[in-house]
Amino acid sequence: MAYGDTGCVLIHGSELGAWLWERMVAELTSPALPVDLPGRGSRPADRRSLGLDDAVRSVADDVQQWDVDRVVLVAHSFGGVLVPALAHSLGEAVTAIVLVGATVPQEGKSWVDLLPLPQRLLLRGLYKLRPGGLLSPADQNRKTLGNDLDAATTAWFLDRRVPEAPGFLIDPVPTATFPSDVPLHYVRLLDDRSIADSLRDRMIGALPLAHVHDLHSGHLPMLSQPAALAGLLDRIAAMPDLRSP
Repeated sequence: MAYGDTGCVLIHGSELGAWLWERMVAELTSPALPVDLPGRGSRPADRRSLGLDDAVRSVADDVQQWDVDRVVLVAHSFGGVLVPALAHSLGEAVTAIVLVGATVPQEGKSWVDLLPLPQRLLLRGLYKLRPGGLLSPADQNRKTLGNDLDAATTAWFLDRRVPEAPGFLIDPVPTATFPSDVPLHYVRLLDDRSIADSLRDRMIGALPLAHVHDLHSGHLPMLSQPAALAGLLDRIAAMPDLRSP
């Protein structure tokens, strides 16, 4: 990998890990850095004490130790709430942002605040009882996350999940403002059953300058359509850096 390359930083969603991107990385031409958020894999931590600032700092540390000088931030699902603060932290190194079926943060709100009120109250109560986090129901995940996956792939990702740090889901975002001079892309997953179409469309509508790319996939396109997603990311990584002189 040569200095000057543009690489893709791959940020997973809740309960998942860097392993989620393995199939897609095999299809990707661009350099790739799949990261583990704290509390799993290469980043073990006490989930009871983790907050969003820890997640942002962890990813920024991984990127700063990587041997590329420009990056595309690729965030899946819950990972979207980290991206504005992470992009501001990394500054000129960020050439583009790609949100893959991702949650779009709202200023002063948390990931949980996007849920209907009954679910919001239930989760906050459960996290008080289980401060180390808890796994979402496997049967629910099969229907909402694995609807377009074969049985073996579904079992593979279900078995590798970890309880999520409650602070990641209930902490207000450090900032919800994406850098105005960084190209923003949203990959709309047309067969995603994990989110209502109306909520997804409202989130995309909050990104008026985003380039929207449609993919006929469920919530985990890096497993169901790794080549298609990799091809899109390679094209974005090859685009000129609009902030270069």
